[in-house]
Amino acid sequence: MRLPLAALLLAGLLGALLASACGGGSADNQHIASIIHRLLVAASASDTGKLESFTGRLPDGLPAKPPEYPDARLIVSSRRPAASSGATPQPAANPSTPIPQPELYFIVYDTGDDRQKVLDFFEQALDQKPWQLESALSTAELDSLQFSNSDDADISGVISIARGGDDERTSILVSLQDAGAFRQQLPPFQPAKSLPLPTGFPPDLPIYKGANITSNAFLRQPGNDSYLVDFVTTASQDEVIAFYRQTFAERGWTVLPGAPLGVQQRLDFHDAQSDIQGDLLLGPFAADSR
Repeated sequence: MRLPLAALLLAGLLGALLASACGGGSADNQHIASIIHRLLVAASASDTGKLESFTGRLPDGLPAKPPEYPDARLIVSSRRPAASSGATPQPAANPSTPIPQPELYFIVYDTGDDRQKVLDFFEQALDQKPWQLESALSTAELDSLQFSNSDDADISGVISIARGGDDERTSILVSLQDAGAFRQQLPPFQPAKSLPLPTGFPPDLPIYKGANITSNAFLRQPGNDSYLVDFVTTASQDEVIAFYRQTFAERGWTVLPGAPLGVQQRLDFHDAQSDIQGDLLLGPFAADSR
């Protein structure tokens, strides 16, 4: 649930930002860079590694330079490790042994040229070696081009083009992934201060003792409030499940095993009147095997 929410939130906020703010003039560049940096940090908070931001220049370590639109202004770029799609990477016995760790790169440009002109340029530039255009999607608000690198199958990316703002400038977001990147060792996980529960969270629903809340959310709709709380703990999954089974049983609630999601275990629960109902998902934490 968390990843789609973060992805949609990032897409919506970046779309609004790039369509309205990037044409504000050079005096706003630093402010815009800071906003984009915070959005990227927020959307990737559950991934391993630190996001680095580079104002006005390309990111360090860029494995290949995607086509650049002529005379476009580079506002900000960022780099961060991506969560691995496979098993959670663990530190090697030998610290000098490289560990597979994909890298993500983001580059934001701004230009006064028309959106269609920018799209035409990238459709041609991404079909020239070593780049290969894989797909394209256009809506009233955004053009999106997915591409790969014929010289390196680990490198792929997406270019998004949006237009808007008082002066109708065009903004370009380049997202590049290097799936074949390595790092020498994983940084030790340093938990941030535990977040509070979301406003209005039901007091009958306890959070596991000593757990660290890493994110929370709530959504209010007519006659229905929804909440999401993510937390990490060094307790085992069996210990956490036993705690919630006992807690719900003491309250006279119904608890049923839900369908597992991948490696996650699941409990479905509701109170006697079904006024409160939800599910509990438990799984390994990518950033720390404890």
